[in-house]
Amino acid sequence: MANEFSVKDLCALTEGQLAALRKLRVSEHQEVLGKSFLESVADWDNAPEGEVLGLCFLFDDQPIGITLFRRRNALKSRTVSVHGLKIAIPWQRRGYGHQAFLKAVAYMKSLWPDAETLKLAVDAKNTPALAIYRRFGMSDSGPAFDGPNGKEHHMEKSLRS
Repeated sequence: MANEFSVKDLCALTEGQLAALRKLRVSEHQEVLGKSFLESVADWDNAPEGEVLGLCFLFDDQPIGITLFRRRNALKSRTVSVHGLKIAIPWQRRGYGHQAFLKAVAYMKSLWPDAETLKLAVDAKNTPALAIYRRFGMSDSGPAFDGPNGKEHHMEKSLRS
């Protein structure tokens, strides 16, 4: 089907898709805040089994983005954190970030139905991402703070039905 946006577990990507994902780019500033695509794939690949869920965003089966969900102590933790959600430069500002986040959370919940809380940190100047997370119902869990790369918001949302 043409012009189809989808989400897929990194484990299910073809070698070609995985290679293409590693080559995608975001701005240098975005890399400082949320790593490069290559670094995100390496984080997923090197994580303890069951602790990190890596998801790829595809348009017509071609990778355009990535995000990671992490559960520390996977068998015990009910808190999931979001890491490095990014859409490649040519695909930014088209609404894919919002779609990607919603589809990724739904996918994560289907695999980890016992997850109770979703958390993330986001650059205070990243107004598009803040809008996505707030529209999803996430709220600040405290005041913005000085993170390693400037002011950040810590946001969270209960996933209980």
